[in-house]
Amino acid sequence: MFGLILRAIASRRAPSITLFLLTVLSAGAAAAAPQYIAMTTRELAAATAEAAPVDARTVTLRRDLDQREVRPDSVENAVREVSDAIGLPELAVRGTFQVNGSIVENGRSTNLLLAYRTGFCDHVVLAGACPSRPGEVAIDEATSRRFKVKAGDRLAYAPGFEKEPFTVSAVYRITDPFSDYWAASRLPIGGTPVLAPVLTTPETIVAANPQSSTLVVDAVGGRDLFAHVAPLTVRDRIVRANPVLGQRGYESQTPLRVLAVNIYNSQLDIVYAVPISLVELLAFCWIALFLAVRHGALERHRDIGLLKLRGTAQPRILTLTLGQSGVPMLAGGLAGLAAAIPLRAGGGIANASASTTDLLSVGAAVVTVLGAILAAAIAERRALAAPVALLMRAVPPRRSGWRYGAVDGVLVILALACAYEAWSYASRDPVQGVAQQSTWLALLAPALLAFALGVVLARLVGPAAAEVGRRALRTGRLGVAFTATELARRPAVPRLTALLTAAVTLFCVAVTTSDTTARSGEERAATEIGADRVLRVSAPNRATLLAATRAIDPQGRFLMAVVSSPRVGVLAVDATRLAAVARWRGEYGGTDVAAVAARLRPPLPEPLTVTGSELTLTATALRGGATVLAILQAADGAEVEVDFGLVTGGRTDYRQPAQGCAAGCRLVSFEILGVGTLPEGAGPPGEPPPEYPAPDAVRFSALRGTGGGIDTPVFADRARWRTPNGLGQVAAALSVTPEGLVVTPDNPVNSDPMVLVDESPERLPAIAAGVKGAEFSAADPHLQAFPGNAIPVAVAGAAHAVPIVGRDAMLIDLETADAMTGDLGGGESLQVWATDAAPADLVDRLAEHHVETYGSGTIAELADRYARQAPPSTIRFQLVAAALMVLLAAGALGVIVAVERRPRGAELAALRQQGLTARTARRAMFGGYLVVAAVALVAGLVAAVPARTILAAPLSVFPDRWDVLPAPAALRPGPLFLAAAAAAVVFALVVLLASGRPRRDGGEST
Repeated sequence: MFGLILRAIASRRAPSITLFLLTVLSAGAAAAAPQYIAMTTRELAAATAEAAPVDARTVTLRRDLDQREVRPDSVENAVREVSDAIGLPELAVRGTFQVNGSIVENGRSTNLLLAYRTGFCDHVVLAGACPSRPGEVAIDEATSRRFKVKAGDRLAYAPGFEKEPFTVSAVYRITDPFSDYWAASRLPIGGTPVLAPVLTTPETIVAANPQSSTLVVDAVGGRDLFAHVAPLTVRDRIVRANPVLGQRGYESQTPLRVLAVNIYNSQLDIVYAVPISLVELLAFCWIALFLAVRHGALERHRDIGLLKLRGTAQPRILTLTLGQSGVPMLAGGLAGLAAAIPLRAGGGIANASASTTDLLSVGAAVVTVLGAILAAAIAERRALAAPVALLMRAVPPRRSGWRYGAVDGVLVILALACAYEAWSYASRDPVQGVAQQSTWLALLAPALLAFALGVVLARLVGPAAAEVGRRALRTGRLGVAFTATELARRPAVPRLTALLTAAVTLFCVAVTTSDTTARSGEERAATEIGADRVLRVSAPNRATLLAATRAIDPQGRFLMAVVSSPRVGVLAVDATRLAAVARWRGEYGGTDVAAVAARLRPPLPEPLTVTGSELTLTATALRGGATVLAILQAADGAEVEVDFGLVTGGRTDYRQPAQGCAAGCRLVSFEILGVGTLPEGAGPPGEPPPEYPAPDAVRFSALRGTGGGIDTPVFADRARWRTPNGLGQVAAALSVTPEGLVVTPDNPVNSDPMVLVDESPERLPAIAAGVKGAEFSAADPHLQAFPGNAIPVAVAGAAHAVPIVGRDAMLIDLETADAMTGDLGGGESLQVWATDAAPADLVDRLAEHHVETYGSGTIAELADRYARQAPPSTIRFQLVAAALMVLLAAGALGVIVAVERRPRGAELAALRQQGLTARTARRAMFGGYLVVAAVALVAGLVAAVPARTILAAPLSVFPDRWDVLPAPAALRPGPLFLAAAAAAVVFALVVLLASGRPRRDGGEST
């Protein structure tokens, strides 16, 4: 019997091969689904951790210590306690010991943390030696500039070191402020200080004998944490450790626990969504196989009738008949399972073992094949139960009766119910509907709507085709008449039209959804990165960074200096290069980026420059004396400080070397350092240098070098000078006389007034986004763009969002803001933005200009991370499933066309002998089912539009529901018509190949 089955399969190769291929596709997809779930859940965990900021990967514990608990080993003991309680070796645990205090200077105090952090010297650049003994500290560059203190100087601090000041052993600069090491410094523990803390040894903190101090321990998971530990394990360890550590006095913040839960929930989204798509695919597969077998059985009707006439037993007939479909299906199932073996991904969510995943794959393939064989048995049932007379007919019977119409009616009603459910869910308030899950009816709405539309169209196609055929015969258009009558009389047309329409609809929906998801990820990545490539760098100051980018790229084609301050929502850019380098969007302040740059950067006066390796200051002290410092900026952005010493008495020239100004320097500011003291060795031998009383005022008349300088008329121009706007800066009154600029301190005794060159606008132009626009509509708005400096701001435009820093933020020009602060300092995050045209050795070129690179990122890399999160992963599977549905529908179409090829060829051959032209015969041979495919394509396109827009449930592409930018359009004509065109090509090829090549007499070729 098995030999008979094989011979029957060989005699009908085309349908058998098609059934084999359809089963390979469906069984392979079913077997691959568990492997896909395992692979994508692991990739999702890794990608989410990679994209998460360090704040989200941290567990921070805080404990207040009283005076008795302050010991040198407090940090080490706390780190040990936290490590043992959590019990995850993959977490990096570090401790910070901090005291709230203040620097004391000239009777004034400035709040500043005194802190010790495990191994801090390995994560900073030091100008000096790492503190190692009690009383030694390291201060950051901003504090050094603020208090004019450098390595080797002394610094009074309260509590504990008012009478015996600290020794500043080093000035430090954090290389990567956003590294995992500095996690705790970004959490709001006790407030965020304006200046970075004073770093020291634990013995120094103990020696300060503070009344109270704070112990902070942070456990940070690396970006590869979830590649080694399951999210639920991380969550459970943190949950169990919290009460234990709480009993020991720790207050906890657990963003890492939230991240682990979010990752697990996102994994569950994949676990739930992929099987839904798989079920849709399997149902579609079984329907397609049912149609293919049902119409393939037409070729076996005569064989079954002859077997019945010869008295063959019913079980034998069933075996012979079903075997012709079952054998190709079994072979296809094995082939599909074998094709899925290379996709083995091992364990996935919740530590599911590789063997469990493999068993699920085998089970899915088995269910697919069994369902296919059951669909074939149902399809063969009518032929097996039909009488011999009906089986021996050459023309298949038409379907009629109330059941046929009832099934269609139920399908239409169900589709309308699903459409209403989907529409009502999509129309809900997104805030109220976020936590609600869409129902199965809503999820099935696109497919059922497409099936129902196909059924309705098929009901219309038959009568319409019959009428067209009659009219074509009356007018003598035989080709049109044959094609129309083919559509009107073939029983396969209605169900096939519905199947093809559903396939096209779901494929168009999947393609457009995938397009929207991909664009969402790319747009978010572009917003969070800002340019094609971004380098995170460390530089001595902002001016050095600006000078380096302009020296490497003098024409401004591919590099731009940027200072990002996410904590205060400020992005400072070199506006001269904004149009060339940034990935600009209209939401950032307007579609015309050149106009935005012009608003950010108003015309500025020429800087005051002086050239020479030695500078001469002409100044006058009106009563007493004071030390005068000049701050200049070299051509490469480096800070040059010239100490002209004690200025006393009448108008005098003071000459000092100025290293770095031989090629020219820009004058930034003058600073008057309080009470004057003569240098060591001045005055009578053996006596300390005499002190001069603080001056009532100092007059500056000229500053010259060997190659040019600044003369008295410039100093006498009041418009060229201003006082600083920085926080805590000492006020002074400025006035001019024909002899120059007069600086009068408000408090001549305890003050170090500063005067800056005014080469900036009165207010800093800024593009305001979100609530910042309302905030800066105040009478006198000020912006803290850089640490320790408040700049007066004027809103120059509105935006929806600002790159990197988000929706409630400000966009400003870096050079203008730098000129207004006058401190030559740094920023929260120094960056270099580059286009793809940047040179490959950019990092080395930056290093030559004293700009060190410690990290980088690209839009493509970040977009790839977002593409591995839950919604894109499930949508990719939906896209693959929809593509397979098109192939399955095409396979069913091919089987039906191939089955009808022989009788159709015989009919055309007879007509050719009666005078039908070859051209008309070819049209009749190919035209019928091409029209069916064309109708299904149009119907699928029509159904895809409401399915993707009106009925689409609100879906956040990102698990964290990021919404800084408006969501991209749900439907674009390009991808929609491209999907329809791809389906059209597949259907046309199948029809042409399955129809065969007609002979000259009109029959089929062999």
